[in-house]
Amino acid sequence: TGNCISYCRHCFRRCYTSRGDGFISTKEQLEIAEYLKAHAEVKEILISGGDPLLYDDSRIKNLFGNLFKFRHDVLIRICTRAPVFLPQRFTKTLIKTLKAHRPLWLIPHINHPWELTRETEKALRRVIDAGIPVQSQTVLLKGVNDNPDVLEELFNRLVFIGVKPGYLFQTDLAPGTSHFRTLIDDGLKIYSELEKRLSGLSLPVYAVDLPGGGGKIPLISHKAEKSDNLYYYYKSKTGKLYPYPKF
Repeated sequence: TGNCISYCRHCFRRCYTSRGDGFISTKEQLEIAEYLKAHAEVKEILISGGDPLLYDDSRIKNLFGNLFKFRHDVLIRICTRAPVFLPQRFTKTLIKTLKAHRPLWLIPHINHPWELTRETEKALRRVIDAGIPVQSQTVLLKGVNDNPDVLEELFNRLVFIGVKPGYLFQTDLAPGTSHFRTLIDDGLKIYSELEKRLSGLSLPVYAVDLPGGGGKIPLISHKAEKSDNLYYYYKSKTGKLYPYPKF
């Protein structure tokens, strides 16, 4: 879907969300099912958007049913901001639907301890108590959470709820978001401090989603192959070099 529960100012989707792309059609869902049938190497499906949980339970249930039409050995990941912006969305009916279509993980996007309101924590606990694993992702944002104290509090609170901190992402290069971008050198210093403070359970992977389709790479184990005055150049999993700005 092109629609979202919230329109975060740092998100790369700001360029195209809410421009007429509604919920994925039944025809497209069945085409995906046929693809999965023919490609046993596909092990996971990421359902994102926008935000898929903006839509009603019947659409979610039908989507799962269509995706599992030919295979039941694929894992679903639902990426969402709903626990933060619409915690009341996690009704008994929705959780029952999610539980019935495991293996399934909920991937909430949570950037700051202030987003962990009482209502958000209750929603996350309802999901976890239903036996659905939860792994968070966080974007490193200048002036918001580019501080080891803030991130330490966030990741510890998530673990105490039962959420595994998964990724700490370097900011995407979306137009109009450069003021949110923490320099990679500063991000590495912050992460180095977090390594001293957090256990392996509480520490996420610091990663960048390489611009231009390079995919996600961890910045700790994948050092830049080279650099010039303006860019670091990182090697993707396919061996191609991708630039990311220094400043």
